[in-house]
Amino acid sequence: MSSGKGVVMVPGQIGFVARRECRYMLGNRRLLIILLGIPFLYISLFGVLYSRHVITHIPTVVYDMNQTGLSREMVQAFQDSQKFDLLGYVDDEAQLNRALADRRAVAALVIPPDFARAVKSGRQGRLLVVVNGTNMLYSNAVMTAASEIAGTLSAGVSVTALESRGLLPGQALDAAAPLNLRLRIWYNPAFNYLNFLLLGLVCTVMQQIALLYVAVAVSREKEQGTLEELRRAGISAPAVVLGKLLPYLLANLLTLNGVLLLVFTWFQVPFRGSIWVLGLLELLFLTGIHALGIFLSTVCRSELEATQLAMLVAVPSFLFSGYTWPLPAMPPLARAVSSLLPLTYFASDVRDIALMGVSLPVLARDLAVLAGLAAVLLPLSVYFFHRQYRFAPPAGQAAALPVREAGR
Repeated sequence: MSSGKGVVMVPGQIGFVARRECRYMLGNRRLLIILLGIPFLYISLFGVLYSRHVITHIPTVVYDMNQTGLSREMVQAFQDSQKFDLLGYVDDEAQLNRALADRRAVAALVIPPDFARAVKSGRQGRLLVVVNGTNMLYSNAVMTAASEIAGTLSAGVSVTALESRGLLPGQALDAAAPLNLRLRIWYNPAFNYLNFLLLGLVCTVMQQIALLYVAVAVSREKEQGTLEELRRAGISAPAVVLGKLLPYLLANLLTLNGVLLLVFTWFQVPFRGSIWVLGLLELLFLTGIHALGIFLSTVCRSELEATQLAMLVAVPSFLFSGYTWPLPAMPPLARAVSSLLPLTYFASDVRDIALMGVSLPVLARDLAVLAGLAAVLLPLSVYFFHRQYRFAPPAGQAAALPVREAGR
């Protein structure tokens, strides 16, 4: 069998190259871990993430304007359900609005003043469940669970009502279904899937691009041997790190805001928040991500290693960030993984700023975590880079470095 002009390819040659590549794979521990271990690790983590199968313990407040035995029975039914976690009562509509806007509660049970009287007189008692619709999984879970509870109580109430005599057909129908549950979706009333998903994808893509390219910024200089030139020019280690970080930070800030502008105008995803709050969140997140990228770049010996580590961080981030599957519904191990990912403190906040208009105090904790990430990783990056920078090899030696490492 021939390939090309005058070149003969025989099975022995293929076997020789294959054996050579196998020796390389077996001798490269990092490559072996990625090839054999990472798929099992990711599948195990994702399996743990969804191990509970359903969303439970949904933070809920109660606005009971009826204050009767029947209304308390309804509240008790919600409290006994694993799907809901009752945080307490609110006294008026303003407190209900504040509980949902501050993200302390995801849902609210509203019982009107005439609830018990309507049921006892043979009319339908109306119930209202309000849910934050920015996360559609929460909305679906609330809708299903509330309908089940109302249906169970409705059956019990209707048996008592139908024991009476002489009901007209319309009255009999109301008695057969005495509870009328209505669901009101806030912030995403049309159940628009684009509003739910698109902003999260934007955040994930920007994280991956920023992390990937910044992660090779310093390792590329080490691999090409150009750090010696910077050192001879008298440029300090902090200046190199910041000089590497700033251009990527500015470029990614421009790109992120350009993409978000496209999302809010062309795709008509609503924006109800503050541009300044969004800008502060973007700045802290991208600073933290770039600091992480620079840190990976300083501790890696080559562009390939930096790229591999960056991808290991970027791949699971979207699922574990809590953007789709809510954090309270995750098992402890998954929440621990989520707490280590910068995207956890960014993606859901961008969506909530846009759809809910959340304020700066609500985001204070996440902003502090992102600022802390940058405050820790930047000095660490400078420290590790300074240790390498003092002994940067000339260009010829640096170029040979990856070849020697590959053979280990």
